[in-house]
Amino acid sequence: MTISDWKRTIYALLALPAYLAGPKARGRLARRWLGAEPGLGGFGAAVAAFPVGLLVWYLVGRIATFGFFWTEAGAAGSWGGPSLLGAWVVHFFCAQGMAVVCMWLLRPLTRWQVRTPDLVDSPHSR
Repeated sequence: MTISDWKRTIYALLALPAYLAGPKARGRLARRWLGAEPGLGGFGAAVAAFPVGLLVWYLVGRIATFGFFWTEAGAAGSWGGPSLLGAWVVHFFCAQGMAVVCMWLLRPLTRWQVRTPDLVDSPHSR
């Protein structure tokens, strides 16, 4: 997971609203987060990328706040329980695996939305 992957997740969340806001918003967003110009199409890719990006940030937020939702009643059925640390570690690694797959899926979805796909994965964008 590189900084480019994290930028793609942010772009995936904002691309669909940017399509609705117009071409200027799409251009600013693509240049800011991907370092590329927006393509002519890509609305379908933006629709598909939105829930994937949302899932990544849900997982990050959920793992970061895992202890706030911990109850002794839920500890017995929790993976890695009965301790909070054990449950957090198990859930962290499960979420990390899911986030890696989601970020891998976002690569082609964001490439379809921009004109110059070479810029998206260039070493200078990391």
